[in-house]
Amino acid sequence: MHPIQHQRHHYKISILLLFLLIIVGWFPAQSQENTLSERLKQHVSILASDSLQGRGLGTDGKYLAKQYIIEQFREAGLKAFNDSYIQPFETRIGLAWVNAYNVVGYLPGNDPGLSDEYILIGAHYDHLGYTRENNKKTIFPGADDNASGVAGIIEIARYFADNPDQLKRSLIVVAFDAEESGLLGAKHFVEQPPVALDKIKKMFSLDMIGMYEANRGVDLRGIASLDGGEINAMTVGDRQDVSIRRTGSNIARRTDTAPFGDKGIPATHVFTGTKSPYHKPTDTYDLLDYEGMAKVVMFSSELISQLSAETDLIADASLIAQIEQAETKPGRRRSAGITLHTGSGYHTYTDEFFRANSVFNVSTGLYAHLPLSKLLVLQPELLYDFNGSEIDGGNFRRHSITVPLNIQFGTPTVDEVNARAFLFGGAYFRYSFAGTSAGTTIDFDGIYEPTEWGFSAGAGLQLFRFQISYTIRKALTGILQNNEPEIFDNNGLFTVAFRL
Repeated sequence: MHPIQHQRHHYKISILLLFLLIIVGWFPAQSQENTLSERLKQHVSILASDSLQGRGLGTDGKYLAKQYIIEQFREAGLKAFNDSYIQPFETRIGLAWVNAYNVVGYLPGNDPGLSDEYILIGAHYDHLGYTRENNKKTIFPGADDNASGVAGIIEIARYFADNPDQLKRSLIVVAFDAEESGLLGAKHFVEQPPVALDKIKKMFSLDMIGMYEANRGVDLRGIASLDGGEINAMTVGDRQDVSIRRTGSNIARRTDTAPFGDKGIPATHVFTGTKSPYHKPTDTYDLLDYEGMAKVVMFSSELISQLSAETDLIADASLIAQIEQAETKPGRRRSAGITLHTGSGYHTYTDEFFRANSVFNVSTGLYAHLPLSKLLVLQPELLYDFNGSEIDGGNFRRHSITVPLNIQFGTPTVDEVNARAFLFGGAYFRYSFAGTSAGTTIDFDGIYEPTEWGFSAGAGLQLFRFQISYTIRKALTGILQNNEPEIFDNNGLFTVAFRL
């Protein structure tokens, strides 16, 4: 960027930031006059405004959102760890590294015997940013997802700052960054916590809380991962006339609760459902149910207050069992995806001194990635397979279903880029259901064998969501019935797989 353009760019950002901070300074002054629902609406209308550009990674709008949240934390009375509300980290977009920032504050508890333990409330403040096509800029404002949750944690923090007698254990409040990129802010927090991780006894993620009436209640997914958590929640819900729809001990995997659950911390996703047009440009602040949001905030505040006074906060037995299993079988993160094999195929004639010429072969389908340990992965596939060889008078072509089952032996995964190198080998089964031989329909009833067994071997590289490898596939059974003469199929294939 030209130096003059660079200066103009920062000048515009400074003006916008100044305007935003003027608004920020005005809102708290009015907070005594405004109702909770009005304050929630004020937060969301700013965070989901077009000027914040959808709060995408690397945008100026997300920087402004971060500054707004810092000011709100400060105005609410939150204290900063190590004199800073910022917990910086880096993340990768494609091949570029991008700065990201969690915003973190805390309130001390008032019970000397419990204040060295913490309850954590969090919400992610990043969103999808914007797209530009044919000179048209489309912003994804992310009002429900997740300006609503950020507004919620700000007001919960304000409640406890104004009512410190209601908080026995200490409270950590986090606005997570880079949730939309893979829960990266939450993952960074649990790897670099400002307090000992075993002192965090309970975690709540407020993610999409803006549609209470439309969904006729609130979900508390994972509340039963805390021993006695469901009973406490139902008790508070009855007192506040809040409808609790779904509970359970399973910790949600697609929000910031997952990294905490993986560390054995009971974690709950506070969520009012997907009635809003989340991940769409129409997720705007005017569509949210702010009276319902206020109910969720007051319910969450009372539940946190009640839990903060419990003698013990311990994980439910089901969560403890999951963690123990993960510790004994490390690296178990199952996934699935699509795969494409392209290359060449040919036939070998064991009774002759020659082999056939190669022709183009291709197969495509689905695969599963099933880790057995840090180094071993079981990978089954289900493929449509178009295979064959050159023969006298034309080509031999089969349409088949092929099912390889391979074991990968690889290096430990480099988490930052999900990278590993591996060797693999295994067996495959093939069922051929149609085909031609030099233009004549293949007879699978009397001449050609419809089934085939063989083995695969190769090497590959995993990077981000992709696997790239080279596969050798050799048949151990012949293409003809009774295997006379002995003719075997062979393939050499380049493979690209994408994890969904």
